[in-house]
Amino acid sequence: MLDINSIDLWTEQKLNHYECFNGCFVDGFENNKAPFNEYKVVKNCNCIITCDNKNINITNKHNAIVFYKKGIPVRLMVVNKNTDVEKCIEVALNQFVNNKQLKELYVKHKIKNSTINLNQKPIINSADFAKEIDVGSCDRWNLLYNMLKGSYTESESTYGNFGSCNYEFLPNLNVKYDLITNAEHFLINHKCAFINDIASRLVPVQENSKLTTKG
Repeated sequence: MLDINSIDLWTEQKLNHYECFNGCFVDGFENNKAPFNEYKVVKNCNCIITCDNKNINITNKHNAIVFYKKGIPVRLMVVNKNTDVEKCIEVALNQFVNNKQLKELYVKHKIKNSTINLNQKPIINSADFAKEIDVGSCDRWNLLYNMLKGSYTESESTYGNFGSCNYEFLPNLNVKYDLITNAEHFLINHKCAFINDIASRLVPVQENSKLTTKG
């Protein structure tokens, strides 16, 4: 079992959140580069998400996608239980990048994919899904810079939450993601965050990332 405590982490806010999938599958493909060479869809899992501020709602997630570069996890997306994962991936791969469909780049770079089903009974936390906040977990400086401008991606894209980019720093907010797949244990802790003034977007900072002295 591989232990992961910092990663490029994406969180689906609402069901079939196409913008989140689109950004996750395209980020890093500028200039014909590929940020990963394989991805794995994990169905019926439990990503347990805890937050010590009861006014911030982030529900547990029950599907996931792990992206790999040479066998090492480099990106993780956690997805709502009732999202149509296959449809969202199809839409993401049909988007255009430099006048080519993204799926053409996936074929060019020989990006493999697989699916596993853990068949776990869903664990539900106390967060209110109707009030779910849009979360952009951050593990590096360039991404933080773009996220505070509203973007979901480090590369240039139109995907993001641009409702308000006026952020307040929360120095003592704790948010934890805990997910066990068939091969990895993701335990991602956040010890501070930025929240916008209309409370629609949260950018928590990963404790063990390049954004901290521990990272």
